[in-house]
Amino acid sequence: MLPTRKPMTAIVQVEFRPSILSIREDILQSLGHPVVSVLGLQAARSLDLSGRLVGVIVIGHGASWQERRDLIAHFRNTLSGVPILALLRREEETFSGADLSCPADDPPQWIRIVRQALAGIQ
Repeated sequence: MLPTRKPMTAIVQVEFRPSILSIREDILQSLGHPVVSVLGLQAARSLDLSGRLVGVIVIGHGASWQERRDLIAHFRNTLSGVPILALLRREEETFSGADLSCPADDPPQWIRIVRQALAGIQ
């Protein structure tokens, strides 16, 4: 009998500019996990993640603070227990609903945070 393979935890990325979405997707894929990338708020709210094991959600910094706060609340309601990393603009306050925050312009730091979040699930 063949051993059953455990599904890999996915990284969900929400970004608001196509060029940044592509760059961050490449970076996140290098971590060895499947990446589900969506562009914009509507696509994020319409995302069907049933049947997927999600390890972390990364929300980019391109939308307004209010829109990102609402999106964090949406994911908190639909994917309870999944860590949410909110990438921040300079001088921006952290989101109380997000589990993790990091400056968007510090890729080494947010990559480290994503790795840590994924390690906590496996």
